[in-house]
Amino acid sequence: MKNRNRIIICLLVIGIVLFTAVQFIVIPHNKAERDRYLAAQQEPATHDISSILKYKNEYMGNAANDAELFRNLPLSSVEMNFELFPDNLELEVNYKETVWNIGEEKVKSSLLYNSTAAFALINNLKVIDFNFSGASYQVKRADIESLYPDFSNILEKENWSNYVQNKMNDPQYIKNVFQKLIKTK
Repeated sequence: MKNRNRIIICLLVIGIVLFTAVQFIVIPHNKAERDRYLAAQQEPATHDISSILKYKNEYMGNAANDAELFRNLPLSSVEMNFELFPDNLELEVNYKETVWNIGEEKVKSSLLYNSTAAFALINNLKVIDFNFSGASYQVKRADIESLYPDFSNILEKENWSNYVQNKMNDPQYIKNVFQKLIKTK
């Protein structure tokens, strides 16, 4: 009987130690990792392109797909709504924030990154209008495609890394491309 009680007490102690370890070490660690990943998704230079490949679509008319794509790209933390113009193959993203509040550099790099991702994933999309409180920008597929040597293969991991993501760390590149390709409306 005494051995049985000792075994039960030992198992109970082991259970309490394991429960405590899970509650106070494993779960907080996993939450911290998840928070770091989500924060990285808000930055063009660290965004995980593989997380949005499931939104690849031949046609821009799938409103739910298009909205989910933009809700998984940088600037997704900013409240937004969408409007589709299928006759013009145009998508409008309306942000409920000012460029000044978000940060001009962040907006410029995010619009360049998001436009490239959207045109690469939605095959017949021709124009994206980005509207903020007080500012509007327009991006055309042909202009974005002209940046890359082989746009049809831009989503391959190495190409994306070399031609898109690595350039998101260069403020001068972003400034030059933004001035050249993204039109203020």
